Amino acid sequence: MRYTPLGLVLFVFLWGCAQPGVVQSEAEIHVQVREVLRAEPALILDVLREHPLEFVEILEEAILVKQEYERRQQELADLATPREPQIDPRRPMRGEANASITIVEYSDLLCPFCSSAAVTIKELMAERAGQVRLVFKHLPLNPVSRELAQAFEALALQNPEAAWELRDEVFSRQSEVRADHERFLTDFIQRVSQRVSVDPMRFAADRQSPEVAALVDKDMEEARRFGFFGTPMFLINGLPVRGAVPLKEFHRVLEMIESKSVVPTK
Repeated sequence: MRYTPLGLVLFVFLWGCAQPGVVQSEAEIHVQVREVLRAEPALILDVLREHPLEFVEILEEAILVKQEYERRQQELADLATPREPQIDPRRPMRGEANASITIVEYSDLLCPFCSSAAVTIKELMAERAGQVRLVFKHLPLNPVSRELAQAFEALALQNPEAAWELRDEVFSRQSEVRADHERFLTDFIQRVSQRVSVDPMRFAADRQSPEVAALVDKDMEEARRFGFFGTPMFLINGLPVRGAVPLKEFHRVLEMIESKSVVPTK
């Protein structure tokens, strides 16, 4: 890619602005740009007209660099002050109870990104068999998701494995659930109750109970206290992982946690 002299100055200027903390070089860049623009102020418009795509590429790259810098700064702050979620052993959990790695997931059962992230977590737990436990918490973003969260917790009171089965099936059939979640739940409970010990009448009562509603409320309050407002969100031994990131990102965070000896969540 070729640039005019002013284009090169603009490139250095944008690149420098995207890297906070380089005070002296940034000041020098400002001086260079001012000198050029004082001499020929119309040049900047000429450059933009001649190289609009190149300028957009430079700007986009500068933005990405700045975003990566900010992400790393947030990560360092998170590592210095890990969150401490409440872990209730009576609630559904996957993996070994005494595992060295605790993943707390804040999820919305109708969120497609949560469905995608569930596959990634399953792969991670298979890779690290016996080392990871998963605690599932709720951050429903709409009324139907809230009803599904309460259905999960109501079912867990009778049969935790059936609750996990409900979660997995909702994730795999989200379009159908959105169309008629009550019909889906009715069909699901009928099928499950034929195989395992689940009382449909008790399930219907429990999902409307204040106790189950309080469990979901508590999860939501905890997530918001940690600054989580979207889904999915994860805490890995107290260190946040935001969004449906690829498996390699979980690997990187685990390596960082293990190298920094972040204390496991109790």
